[in-house]
Amino acid sequence: MPVLPADAGHNVRAWQRRTAPACSDGPVAPGPRVAVLASFTADPLVPHLGTPLHDAGTHPELFMAPFNQIAQECLRDDSATARFRPDALVVCARPEDRPAVASGKREADAGDPRTLEPLAATALDAARRWGALLVWALPPLPYEPSRGVGDCGDPRGAMARAVASREAVRARLAVDPDACVVDLEDTVRAVGVRHARHPALFRLARVPFTEDVFFRFGGELARVLLARNGQGCHGVLADLDGLVLDPAAPFAGDSAAELASALDELPAGRRLAYRTGHPVAEARRALATLAPALARLPAEWIAEGRTAVEDLARFAGARGVTTSTIAVLSGPPATETDTAAAAPHRLVVCDGSADQVRLGLLDAGAFDTVPPVTAYPGGTPPAAEGNDTATRSDGADATPGDDYAAFLRGLGVSAELAEPTGPDLSAEADVAARAHDFTLALSHSPERFASVGDGGRLLLSAHVRDRYGDYGTSAVIGVRAAGAVWHVELFSLSCVVMGKGVEDLLLRSLVERAAERGATELAFHYRDTGRNHPAVGFLRAAARHHRAHKGRDVCVTSVEHTAATAGGHHEDGGGTDD
Repeated sequence: MPVLPADAGHNVRAWQRRTAPACSDGPVAPGPRVAVLASFTADPLVPHLGTPLHDAGTHPELFMAPFNQIAQECLRDDSATARFRPDALVVCARPEDRPAVASGKREADAGDPRTLEPLAATALDAARRWGALLVWALPPLPYEPSRGVGDCGDPRGAMARAVASREAVRARLAVDPDACVVDLEDTVRAVGVRHARHPALFRLARVPFTEDVFFRFGGELARVLLARNGQGCHGVLADLDGLVLDPAAPFAGDSAAELASALDELPAGRRLAYRTGHPVAEARRALATLAPALARLPAEWIAEGRTAVEDLARFAGARGVTTSTIAVLSGPPATETDTAAAAPHRLVVCDGSADQVRLGLLDAGAFDTVPPVTAYPGGTPPAAEGNDTATRSDGADATPGDDYAAFLRGLGVSAELAEPTGPDLSAEADVAARAHDFTLALSHSPERFASVGDGGRLLLSAHVRDRYGDYGTSAVIGVRAAGAVWHVELFSLSCVVMGKGVEDLLLRSLVERAAERGATELAFHYRDTGRNHPAVGFLRAAARHHRAHKGRDVCVTSVEHTAATAGGHHEDGGGTDD
């Protein structure tokens, strides 16, 4: 099995070390800037994508876009993803993530797979505008596809529609020079459906997969990106001493023939070399006797007593590539421990099983080929001909900004802001506790603003719906009134409704309430955590102008909560300082 990565835990620990403030691995080659857009919480992917890219000798920069905002990020050239200027745009979209799961639908019932086709076109348009490579992750098939024998045989059934959608997107992107595809169904099948799902974590944090899935998925993404950038596997160096020639070598007789069969499956152009510490003539005679099938394979010989590390450097140098791009095949233990340091993530140590050789070489990328790039003539992909759902999502004359506005209008979002009517504030407390991206990040609970008989405090919550479903209580706002100024000290928005214009609807509604009650200023107090930039950016933009309601202006301001302001802006309300 490959020495590294051995498991998901290794990647997590390695990434923690590499991203620690005091870590310094010395100069490394500039790495790709990779942005990940997903319809689910994909943060667990970071170490499993970053570690293999780092092991390949690069220094990747990873950006995780806001949760479930693929279209919003792609349609706007001022979005966080656009400002990141990615070299590669990774998109992971599951159709079942589109509507609100809380609406009572089962996961397999939710969503229409056909919505992925225009979404793929939107992502491809964005990748072209930004000069990035689109890497589209085909979603896994539904976990619960069957609704009985009738559904199984129905061409319009759940599984049939999912398969048709996947193949339409695959056909659309496979012929495009600016895109390539990975398949999450392969990953889920490798892990096993029962061990791939994480229903409890999905309900809690919208993370649908177990760590094993993210581990394998990150490795697949890294290999695709490396292959497209010329950093994939460029050859296989087989250590004959450790595999066949030494007395304790694991392959002999029939097992050597199986090893030859595994190596013969390497793709055309993948160079194979044998290394040995024995003289070439002597090693050739011994190999012809012990493993004639290996002797017949077309392979370069590297011998005459050099060390394994020197032979690896020679083989890589002759091809003008780094040693990290060469897969090294050795018996247990590795001939020299330094070999692992020279090619850490492509060292395959085998104990006599040809299947182990195949799996090890597969994980080392020895069977990888560069994703095909077939430019289509005239700019029209064959998959789009006669297919209305696969056309460009933006019209020929539409600008990204106009298209984003049309996207918001098409959602049909409604956000009803109202004061809670009963003492149960569990829904509001849940929104305030879970919000990390859109929050003021001040340590206030909804109960603080719901004090009975305190006219200076106001608690509001919003029920959000759109054409995909009902999201329930998805926003909570806490206000402390001080004369003509309303201090907004709690404003949290659920991640499932971010990017849909809900924050603008709520701000307009809040301005109306403030104006009707004689307030002339809305002052938003916030703390910049680094993660709540969606909220910080929105508040800074909103503070640039006045909002009018029935002829009365309400000035919108934002105040960053720092050590200098920590003790001042709560005194009128009688509350505790943050």
